[in-house]
Amino acid sequence: MGEARARCVRRHPERGQYDSAVVRAILDEALVCHLGVVIGGEPLVLPTIHARVGDQLYVHGAVAAATLKAMAGSTVCVTVSLVDGLVLARSAFNHSLNYRSVVVRGLGTVVESPEEKCVALQALVEHVAAGRWADTRPPSAVELKITQVVRLSLADATAKVRTGPPNDDAGDMNWSGWAGVLPLTLTAGRPEPDARMANPSLPPPAYVQTYRRGPS
Repeated sequence: MGEARARCVRRHPERGQYDSAVVRAILDEALVCHLGVVIGGEPLVLPTIHARVGDQLYVHGAVAAATLKAMAGSTVCVTVSLVDGLVLARSAFNHSLNYRSVVVRGLGTVVESPEEKCVALQALVEHVAAGRWADTRPPSAVELKITQVVRLSLADATAKVRTGPPNDDAGDMNWSGWAGVLPLTLTAGRPEPDARMANPSLPPPAYVQTYRRGPS
């Protein structure tokens, strides 16, 4: 990732992170990104699934999807956010979140190569559940034809991270109310098998039974 090209964080610059390893880790952990495009002169932001392969970020959808059409050859913005905790300060003004986020800006490029498209789709499946691709039927020729994949370089990507306790003003430190951080994590529930499985007694694979998302 071209660190020199990454845009500087202006609001709370001390939270800016420009190391490509930090950017990659946040993108890999986040399940959902928000894709910002301009369609007909109007801004539109939609949630979608993403996947990273090296220094390239991929999103996908139907060939007819307006958002993907708008990405092609245009500058777009993709963001992800991970909330790690509620920061409960002594004053209402200083409440915050502990979080990790990434903003990616760049030119959307439609993936034309069937080989690269397959690599991207495999990465998208594996991003959701590592190990899942081997248990699924690969995309058919028709499915590949009606699926659009768009690539975005991570050359202009910036992370922003907040950690630690509340940043209260000195004059509020004697306030009698509770203050601190309430950590938050994403926790998987019990697997719910599809009753229509060819083998209804098949147990969930290990990557489902032990599923977790968190810092690698």
